[in-house]
Amino acid sequence: MTKDILRSAIATVIGIVVAFGLIWLAQYAGSEISPSEYDLETGEILIPIGSTIALIVGWFIGSFAGGWLAMRISAGTGAGWIVAGSVIGAALYRAVTLADTWWIMALGVAVPLAAVWLAQRATAIVADQ
Repeated sequence: MTKDILRSAIATVIGIVVAFGLIWLAQYAGSEISPSEYDLETGEILIPIGSTIALIVGWFIGSFAGGWLAMRISAGTGAGWIVAGSVIGAALYRAVTLADTWWIMALGVAVPLAAVWLAQRATAIVADQ
């Protein structure tokens, strides 16, 4: 019992590290492709759509990979869903602090949930073979 809990905890931490590492890489790539601009008149930072799309893709890839890895290591599904919860929490924190629009907040919840659901299905397919 204790061994299973420890295995799930380690799997969760590894999944979160992988997820946030991939999200960071996607954000970095997006900012290199289309960097943000500072508007001198209003004092706002204008984030182009390319950077936003890269971030949303990063949420998906990070949640999928981190959730899949956590599920495979823990031999259960709970660790992967915790990874999704951490990505959702970070996405909502980012959206609130940058005063993003409602659709960014909605995607910040929907994209990680869909990615981990797909990761769970992929884990089940691999486990059946």
